[in-house]
Formats: sequence, structure tokens, C-alpha cells
Amino acid sequence: MRLIPSWLRRYDRAWLPADTAAGLTIWALMVPQAMAYAGIAGVPVQNGLYVMPLAVVGYALFGTSRHLFVGPSATVATLSASSVAVLATASTGSGEYVALTCALTLMVGVIYVAGGLARMGFVARFFARPVLEGFIVGLGLYIAIGQLPKVVGIEKPAGNTLSVLANTIADVGSWDWTTVAVGAAGLLALFALARFAPKLPGVIIVVVLAVLAVQALDLQDHGVAIVGDVPTGFHFVSLSSVSPTDLVDLLPGALAIVIVGLAQSLAIAKSYAAKYHYAVDANREMLGYGAANIGAGALQGYTVTGGLSPSATAERVGAKSPVAFLVAALMALLTILFLAGLFKDLPEAILGAVVIWAVSGMVDFGRVTQYWRAQSLEFWAALGALLGVILIGILPGVAIGVALSFILLIHTIDHPHIATLGRSSDGSRFSDLEADPGATPIPGVLIHRFEAELIFANADLFQDDLLARVRAAGPPPATVVLDFGPVSQVDVTGAQALRSVHDTLEARGIRLIVAHARSTVRDALRRSGTVDVLGERNLVPSVDGAVASVRAGTAAAR
Repeated sequence: MRLIPSWLRRYDRAWLPADTAAGLTIWALMVPQAMAYAGIAGVPVQNGLYVMPLAVVGYALFGTSRHLFVGPSATVATLSASSVAVLATASTGSGEYVALTCALTLMVGVIYVAGGLARMGFVARFFARPVLEGFIVGLGLYIAIGQLPKVVGIEKPAGNTLSVLANTIADVGSWDWTTVAVGAAGLLALFALARFAPKLPGVIIVVVLAVLAVQALDLQDHGVAIVGDVPTGFHFVSLSSVSPTDLVDLLPGALAIVIVGLAQSLAIAKSYAAKYHYAVDANREMLGYGAANIGAGALQGYTVTGGLSPSATAERVGAKSPVAFLVAALMALLTILFLAGLFKDLPEAILGAVVIWAVSGMVDFGRVTQYWRAQSLEFWAALGALLGVILIGILPGVAIGVALSFILLIHTIDHPHIATLGRSSDGSRFSDLEADPGATPIPGVLIHRFEAELIFANADLFQDDLLARVRAAGPPPATVVLDFGPVSQVDVTGAQALRSVHDTLEARGIRLIVAHARSTVRDALRRSGTVDVLGERNLVPSVDGAVASVRAGTAAAR
């Protein structure tokens, strides 16, 4: 693997001005967000800044997407907080919490790298797309509602998402109305700038104006909480407080972050790859995400993943290559070294407003209702993931999401489309008799198409359905032809079911022919001895060939 990525070897220097301008825009967007997400992750704001420099460089070197920005993300920052909360207690100091967060980030990076080297990019499929959509909507609600107390100037109530919302509203008498005004003004400005001036760096504009307002109007003296001192330079804590037992306890959370982060990042990377006609490699992507998290952990930041907002911003402002992200990373480093102290008067309510604005795109109920309109079982899986997050919690929500994904998979395998075929009206093909009213059955022949892998999970369904169709046919067919074109795999249980069907049909004087089987399926049937039972002559290359064989046999008999 070459250390210098292909996009950099082919870089055109004429792109540098556009990439530099785009990088400055991404920096202006992501620095305030990185600080805001630090609050979600439960670490000091300066640790939010520490996330960007090496994380961006790590992915740029090892990732395969030219458009994906990997860095601070509300999604995995929330998962990080949930994972560390398992170990944190009331007596856990800020330094210990940062150490645990750093250990978690490094662990996530190592898991990603190990998975990439082991070619395990397929684990992204553990989160089915409908489940991921529901999870993201639920997570957006979880994050946004969790920031409301900060925007209205009260302590965050305990409980699940609905309890936090209800108690925040019920506690309206304790709201600090100056803080409410600051937070509401920030939210209004962020949404207005995004709507009417999308090319302007709205987040940094709002942050700068908020800092100036605090200084000019002495808002801190009127009850508005501010970030406070943000030290320049890197200030690391010792990791000696993290024990091997802590690492074991962090492992479930790290795996959850990898599953969710990989599914989210790959979805974004693949969408850009399809749009711009290039390929992304899931295994190489895992290496890139691993390098990004190891880079973030090395500077004691929180976990990172691919983000849609900065990626879309880069595309919108004309970024030509990942050099734009490297410019943003360099500016983030300069911010840490020289500019961090400028944020000390930033209101906490503005940080909360930045988070709410940033995750507002996640709260798109159309993601879930599209499955309802399609009258699909996937709707209930998406809704289950959404409710799991807001009613139970983040890590249980991930577990529910993975479980629902497997349930969807099992349901799909267990409920394949099964058809009885006939000759189409124009005679050019065989089609489903139920779907094509003009199709006509072949006299004396039942053509059965099973559109799934024939494996242990559905072998009984295959056998029961086929025999039921034979019994229901009138008059009984002399031959059953199995169109195995859609069958990509037959395991031992499936082969046994096929032999059982053959024996049952043979006892009734019905011939069984397997047609259009793929080479891998034919090999599996031969290895299992099924072809010896069926007879080599009953393994034919096409349904047309099977029907011709039946007609030839009938003619010979006459």
C-alpha cells in the first residue's frame, strides 16, 4: 500500500486556490462544531479542537473517498459519552474522564484497523439501511433535546429523551430569559444564514457575534453562562488511570461506535462515489477511519467519523480534492496553538444552538415515513430503532438496531418471492402467472421459481411450498421444473430438502428437473450427492431446455 494516496499523486496545482478557500470555509464551520460536540462527548472544549488535525490527515492518507470529511461528529460524540458514562461516577474527575474518552478513541481506531486488515468491511451491513435511518432520526432528537436545557439556562434533567423534554418545559419558571434570548437569536441566525446565505460561514459568524455581544453587553453578569478559559496549545492528561478492566468495559461501546460510524460513513462515501463515478473500498475505508481515530486519540480528542455536513459544504464551495480538508486541519492546528483563547467569552447557549442546528438535518421524519408509504415491514424496524434511542438510550438503541437488522435479514430469507411460471403472451420468455395475466402454463409441467438462497433458514419453506403447489395443481403435473436462476447458494440442509422433494415426487411418478442453476450451485449439489439422486440428465442449463426435454420425452413415449 502506497503511503502517498492516488488523489495526491495526481493533484493539479491549479486547484490550490479553490481548495484553500474551501478549507477555510470548512475550518470556520467545524471549529465551533468541534467545541460544541466536546460538550456532547463530556470533555473540555479544547479537546474538541484537538480532534481535527491528525484525524483529517489520517483519513486523507488511508481512505478512498475524495469527498468525505472525517472528523468531529455529533453521532459518535454521543456514543462516546454513553460508553464512558458506563464507567464514570460522580467522583470521576475531568482528567480521568478525558483519559477514558481518549482510551475509547484509540480502541475504536485499533478495531477499525484490525477490521480493515481482516477485510471485514461487510460489518457495515449489520445496520440495515432502514434501521440506520430510524436510528439517525432518533439520535438527532436525542442530541437536540439534550441541548435544550443549555439553551434555556438550566441544568439538564435526568431520564430518557422524552423525560428531558417534558421536564425542561415543565421547569419554565427556572429558565434564564437572557440565556433564552441569546440561544434563540443564535438558532434563528444559524438557520437564516444557512437558508439565505449558504456560502457564508454562518457558524463562525454567529460565534464571533456572540463573543462580541458578551463583551459589549456584559451578558455574563446577566446570567449567561460562558465557556470560560480555553487554553492555547496542547494540554494532555495522563492515561495511567485507565486500567485493563476499564478497557474491557469500554469494548461494547467501541464496537457500537465502529458499527454505527462505519455504516454512516460508508453510506456518505458511496453516495459521493456514485455521483462522481469512482469506487470506494470498504476495507480501505476501515483503515482510513482507524487512522483518523488513532490520530484523534493521540491528541486526546474524542471519536470521529464521516460527516455529511462538512462533506456537503466542501462540495458546495468548490473543493477540488481532499487538500481542502488538509487546509482545514492546518487551520485547526493554528487555532489550537494561537487562537483558542478567543473563545473564552462564547456563551454555552450558542454552543447548544450550534449543536441543534448541526443535527437538525438528522431529524428528517421522511427517512422513516418513506417505508410506511411503501407499506414495508422496514418501517417498523426503522421506528423500533428510533424509539429505542429516545425511550431507552444510545447503546441499547444500537443493540436494538443490530437486532432489528438481523430480524429484517431473517425475514427476507424466510419470505422470498416464489412464483409458478408460464409462457408469456408473446412466447419470448417465462413469467410469473400471477403477475402476468397473459402468461399461460405449460401443459403437464409445473415451473417453480424460488428467488432466494436455498439454505437452512428457508429449506422447509421451499419444500412445503413446492409440494403444496403440486397438490393444488389440477390435473397433477407429470414434471416439475425448478428455475434455479435466482438461487445463488445451496447449503447441506437445502440440498437435503431438494432430495426429499425428489423422493416425494418420484413416489408419485413426477419427474423433477433443476434448470438454470449457477455453477456454484451445481458444484454444491454434486458435492452433496444430490445430482446422483436427481440424475445428471435432470440438471439442464435453461428452463427452455427443460421444457424441450419434457416434450422430447413425451414424443418418444408416443
